[in-house]
Amino acid sequence: MTSVPVPASRADRFVRELAELKIPDPAAARSTLWLRLGGLLMTAGLVLSGLAFPLAHATDSSLAQGDALALGLGGIAATVVGGALFLRYSLTNFLRFWLARQSFELDRLGERFGDRAGAVQTVPPVSEGGSRNGAAPTPR
Repeated sequence: MTSVPVPASRADRFVRELAELKIPDPAAARSTLWLRLGGLLMTAGLVLSGLAFPLAHATDSSLAQGDALALGLGGIAATVVGGALFLRYSLTNFLRFWLARQSFELDRLGERFGDRAGAVQTVPPVSEGGSRNGAAPTPR
């Protein structure tokens, strides 16, 4: 018995061709590094700000309180920057997945409806007189 091969979808062919290339994605490691750095910076900033509060209240010296306040503001800044990095790279990973899914769904719809989904309606060109049907323009 001979089996008839089933034609692969575009998504299957794309995945197979990517696997055949065996090229690692250098941006994936960099994205993970920035994501982890953002999470670490956000956590370290929260801890630093939390430690600065008791330091500022533990002394009557205005110089020590000023140092603790500066440390606390630095922690808040690190938290904001870390949160922005974490949010940016988290959304990048999510939107990359979303885009791949949308592409796959569009491909699947194209296979389901055939050429009708990809058909483009053409509009007849406008003649010199300004009419689409080729008739002479009416005088004003």
